[in-house]
Amino acid sequence: MSEFKDKIPAAGGRIDFIYDPQRGIATQISGSGFWAMYCVALSMDGRHLLESVVPVGMGATMVYAQPSVLAYMQSDEQGMWGRNCPYCQKYFRTKHIMGATYCPYCSQAAPDLGFISKEQRNYLTAFYDAFARAFLNKESTSLAIEAITDNLPAWHYSEEKQQRHFICQIDGCDTETDILGEYGFCPRCGHTNARTLFCDWMDRELARIDTVKEAIGDRQEREAVWEKMTINAVSRLEALGRHLRRKLLSYPLTRPRRRQIERLSFQQPVAADESLKMWFGIGLIEWIGNHARPPRKLQDAEIFFIKKMVQRRHILIHNGGIVDQDYLDLSGDDTVRLDERISIRSREAKRFLQNVREMGLNLLDNIEEAFTIEGGQA
Repeated sequence: MSEFKDKIPAAGGRIDFIYDPQRGIATQISGSGFWAMYCVALSMDGRHLLESVVPVGMGATMVYAQPSVLAYMQSDEQGMWGRNCPYCQKYFRTKHIMGATYCPYCSQAAPDLGFISKEQRNYLTAFYDAFARAFLNKESTSLAIEAITDNLPAWHYSEEKQQRHFICQIDGCDTETDILGEYGFCPRCGHTNARTLFCDWMDRELARIDTVKEAIGDRQEREAVWEKMTINAVSRLEALGRHLRRKLLSYPLTRPRRRQIERLSFQQPVAADESLKMWFGIGLIEWIGNHARPPRKLQDAEIFFIKKMVQRRHILIHNGGIVDQDYLDLSGDDTVRLDERISIRSREAKRFLQNVREMGLNLLDNIEEAFTIEGGQA
């Protein structure tokens, strides 16, 4: 795959509209560079996209809306098509181009034609205009295919750091998609790619604990690693929560409740759990279970420990790890004194990572269970 912000080569060549007095207009495609192709049926006035059509082999009959003009949509050189979400307008690329489509960013669903990219709409207009010239003037004409689909991909969201190419692993979906950022929903089935990414990161961090203990002899250097792990674990949970929150926001909500959900911080997971349980009956602390996965619930001792570690993370970031009165009041930690610098042991880091992993899985399972829609999408 190309690197982030690289131009994706579009299909080359041209489309010829060949006029024949007896047979009407025939369409001929020449050139190379595309891996796949489908068709879009346009209304006879060129103003409306009627349906997506699967091309068929030689001699077979294509079934599509009539009367209409059939436009050919070539993929880019990686066999993908650009898409713009009709709700959030963000751009992505995918091999899923027919049927209901889910936005990888906001998770909203719409018919596939609603996701046709801005560049593709320009191409379809040019296609129709060339066809109309051949039909009205009764003469052959052609259209260059140099501006189709993804020649200038809209990777222009400066807050994102990377491009993520993922293949959906849910129930044999196998849909390939390119998105900005890390977490995204599959355009075909609507499931998130977050479970694999989140668990893989947590598992790598847990495995790294033993490696660090063996490789770093200095205690203070090791503690610096445990501190970093503690900080990063909550950041990972926050990123997961913000991603899954988009699924919650995709459902009808009152304006005050929408604002509450938008302000919900997963940096305070126990407080977030209480809010989610009150609003939706789901949370991070407990997973009630189903036939596929058994129930899970963090015990009271673990909840107390999570609260303490979250407060430790806070003073590590904002107060250099020095205990202040707010920390003593909020954490319930009676093992340290005012103005003492906290330290984090390997067993604490490991226990906290395990708890964060558990909370992330609970949140994933609860949202997928609560918001499963027809066809198994979530």
